[in-house]
Amino acid sequence: MSDKYPHLGEQAAAMADADAPQRIRAIQSGVWVPYDRAKAILAHMDELFDHPPIERMPNMLIVGQSNNGKTQILKHFLAKHPPNPNPDGDAAIIPAVFVRAPGTPDIGELCVRILDEVKSPYKETSSPAERIRTVKKVLGRIGTRMLLIDDIQHMLTGGAVKQREFRNGIKDLGNELHISIVAAGIEDAYVVFATDPQLSNRFHPEPLPLWRMDTGMGRLLSSIERKLPLRQPSDLKSAELLQKIAFMSEGTIGEIYDVVKMAAIRAIRDGTERITLELLDGLPWTKPSARKERPALA
Repeated sequence: MSDKYPHLGEQAAAMADADAPQRIRAIQSGVWVPYDRAKAILAHMDELFDHPPIERMPNMLIVGQSNNGKTQILKHFLAKHPPNPNPDGDAAIIPAVFVRAPGTPDIGELCVRILDEVKSPYKETSSPAERIRTVKKVLGRIGTRMLLIDDIQHMLTGGAVKQREFRNGIKDLGNELHISIVAAGIEDAYVVFATDPQLSNRFHPEPLPLWRMDTGMGRLLSSIERKLPLRQPSDLKSAELLQKIAFMSEGTIGEIYDVVKMAAIRAIRDGTERITLELLDGLPWTKPSARKERPALA
């Protein structure tokens, strides 16, 4: 804590005397707050990561609305378990691998994305079965212990045969490699996993609920405020600001971050150095639910 800026955390306080462009750049780079639900999921992921190899490895399915923090959790876990160059070994050690599911349930394309992520060559003409074998060989060689698959709901976009091949491919990778798989997706993904007995038995669901106007959201906003290099306190957890931000964001954490970041940048540019209700009212902001409406151009 800084004596000059007691409302800020150490890093933000050190940045608070910088010029406007530097502070705006820092805010635009993003902030991430390890809130309670995220910490609980990350702790569960650590347990899976440290799980000894067994025949039926436990897995996880993170489910939540779009822009409600799923990807940030996966990326935060990935940053905690970076690759080890392993200069004395035959290959680098890559304990956790993150990929986004392809737009259709194509297990061959998923394998290509995995191989691209770990910088491993493959034959362009190889069949899906050959690609699966290559992924098993490569991930085994580089010591991968967890596979993170984002946007897993894309498995719903194909036909029944493709969906079944995709699900079986994922199960095959986990079974053969004895690694845990953490998948993340919107609520539709839960339906697919729930209707497949083998997937539902192996993938423990971890929901990410929307934020409500309560003390939990107040703590979140206080934590975010401490990371913003504004020279004056805003008291984001106050009832009027909390209610306004909850209304504008509609409860998804990504929108909460975006509202507060936009407001903080405006506060730096107009010289007020704090987020107020009047400033929030003046933002060019459209609620998520209203973005699907046709704009009035006349």
